[in-house]
Amino acid sequence: MITILGKNSQLAQCLIKKIKCPINILSSNEIDFRDYNNIEVVLSKFSNKIIINCFAFNDVEDAESNQDAYKINHIGLEKVAKFCAKNNIVLIHISTDFIFDGNKGHYIETDPANPINHYGKSKALGELSIQKYCRKYIILRTSWLYSHLETKNNFLFKIKTLALEDKKDLFGAEDIVGSPTSSLSLADGIYKLLESIDTYDFSLKLFHFSDLGSVSRFTFLEEIVKKLNLKFNLSNSVHPTQNSYFNLIAPRPYNTSLNSSLFSETFNFRSQDWKKALNKTIELL
Repeated sequence: MITILGKNSQLAQCLIKKIKCPINILSSNEIDFRDYNNIEVVLSKFSNKIIINCFAFNDVEDAESNQDAYKINHIGLEKVAKFCAKNNIVLIHISTDFIFDGNKGHYIETDPANPINHYGKSKALGELSIQKYCRKYIILRTSWLYSHLETKNNFLFKIKTLALEDKKDLFGAEDIVGSPTSSLSLADGIYKLLESIDTYDFSLKLFHFSDLGSVSRFTFLEEIVKKLNLKFNLSNSVHPTQNSYFNLIAPRPYNTSLNSSLFSETFNFRSQDWKKALNKTIELL
């Protein structure tokens, strides 16, 4: 039996449609990562073989002042990790490119974590808890995750909403670089991983997963708006700017693009170009 945590996340919703075997799927209303004493009680109700954690506090701005980021991404996750270790359950956890400082780009799994904001720090601490307490786990770091779904913190849906409101001028940062990743792609990757989980030896436990390529926020936004203009007969424009233009509270790492070749080689998974993945996703809007 597989249990997915984070029912309302874009990735979980994509996974539900992909996985064919029986699954349990829990929302934050059913398992609260801040209620430490109740986490094991809830998880013990199910005959789990695998737990996939899609749940996280992922509001980067709010994390600068909201301690729930650490309560959920670190301490709550640590309780899940201990439960998995105690019950010989495989834990598949979704982490983030924001555990890096962004000074390098094209990050591989052995590059040291050095987060520069509280969201990244909370996620990095969560990774360390899994590594400390679990034996059978896989951590998947992904980046710039988006989908066709109306979910919180979904960049594509936010831009679609703005575009349909006839916001003629949109702005994208040229000095922020990453690897856009479709939730559909990541769901495909996790499904491929699950196919071999029964025989997997867990010699490798940490992987990066993104669609192929690295682009600036401006280029990503420009491509999105171009396709939305065509699909919905709009005439919005995208203008280059610097990240400082947005007056954000949390510092952003400059270049967190990921090298995902280890995952592709290990699980014989063929990644797709970020533009192709974006095309497929926008077709579903």
